[in-house]
Amino acid sequence: MFDERTSYSILNEIGKKTTITLEKLVADSLQELLPNVHTWVQNTYNKVAIQSPELGRRKKGDIVRLLSLREAESSPLYKKLLDKLFGL
Repeated sequence: MFDERTSYSILNEIGKKTTITLEKLVADSLQELLPNVHTWVQNTYNKVAIQSPELGRRKKGDIVRLLSLREAESSPLYKKLLDKLFGL
């Protein structure tokens, strides 16, 4: 499961289509936690782009992935999936 990914198409700060890819475990947890993950990813990217316009595309994506992980960790499903993966 750690090598599986879910991609979300978003618009970057100049309106060009791009993609943010999250680990499936994170994406599945966000699906349970949030009403619309795609919108959350887009809004999070927009905030990062506004607050740190000097960062490159890859670094902005890294920050969105980190924030996604932090958000997913608050989901009961995230802990359940980790426990299942590690046989706990």
